[in-house]
Amino acid sequence: MNESMSSEHERTEPASQFKLSEARKQGQVAKSLDVNSFVMILAFVLILVAAAVNGWYVIGHASETLLVGAGGVYAWGQTAPVDALKYAATALWSVLLTPLCAGVIAAIVANVAQTGFVFSFAPLTPKFERLNPVAGFKRVFTMRLLIDAVKSTFKLAVLVTVAYSTFSAHWQELSNVAVQTASDQLHWFGKTATILLFRLLLALLVFALIDLALVRRQFAKQMRMSRRDMKEEIKRREGDPQIRSKIRQLQRENLKQSKSLSRVADADVLITNPTHYAVALRYVRGQMSAPAVIAKGTERWAADMRQLAVKHGVPIFERKSLARKLFRYAAVDHPVPADTFTDVARLYADLGVYRRRQTNRVEVPA
Repeated sequence: MNESMSSEHERTEPASQFKLSEARKQGQVAKSLDVNSFVMILAFVLILVAAAVNGWYVIGHASETLLVGAGGVYAWGQTAPVDALKYAATALWSVLLTPLCAGVIAAIVANVAQTGFVFSFAPLTPKFERLNPVAGFKRVFTMRLLIDAVKSTFKLAVLVTVAYSTFSAHWQELSNVAVQTASDQLHWFGKTATILLFRLLLALLVFALIDLALVRRQFAKQMRMSRRDMKEEIKRREGDPQIRSKIRQLQRENLKQSKSLSRVADADVLITNPTHYAVALRYVRGQMSAPAVIAKGTERWAADMRQLAVKHGVPIFERKSLARKLFRYAAVDHPVPADTFTDVARLYADLGVYRRRQTNRVEVPA
């Protein structure tokens, strides 16, 4: 018994689509921040490299302006140094604006590519339990944060190692570069920077792919469901089994009543309570041993049956006790119960259905 109970609560089943959609509404999705960072840095570097020629020219001109006027800064007016700094800041901003915007757009695209469009204010909703200092302390010092710290330290160590190995490989070339022309020096620095950036981006790409796999694996594990959870979800989505059974029963009864209404026009007589019950009878001499119930209803269905009887000229006869007895004990498409034969025979005799059906189809008073 205990083993079955524990297996019911073990989260071994993959998350259902319903649970994933509910978690998505709450802003819970599998998202790797390393992927966003890599795509953002890649876009920033590519745009910066593409605009390198014009950028170097703008920065060089700004530097030249600052250096030329540096010797006479004290001879300038009060606004001259401020103007020079504004010019330099504007030049630098004009060079970096496009790569920065490209990085931001790329990060947004990477985020949407991972999770799709997710709009949820649930993470921003204030929760009073977050004000609990003990709970806050537990959130700060968790195993996940420790793992993230170890990951960050490892990534930093790898990036430093890549940068150090790149500089070490080209360190011996510095003595030769020092005696070269400015153009050759700039070319050497550009080539070395390109190699360094390529290696760093390659390392970041590896980190991003590993982190994406780990995040999705962790999210799938977090969203796992137990068998009990699956049963509870089915109840939430479709309702309690007893309620569903009752609904199906009512649907069958409604369908049966709907079919019964269509048969009122073929009845010989409609027996009423007069408002709570209505029972339609039909008898075919030579084919039936006794009159049969072809339709019956109560409350709203009884009212609909009376309206249809009036519409089709079926005689309506009020017999309270007989109507209640036939409704409770007589089955549709079956002869009336034996203990009602006398009352039904008197009804047919009183109405004279067989003598007046074709000539007088009006409501008969009690």
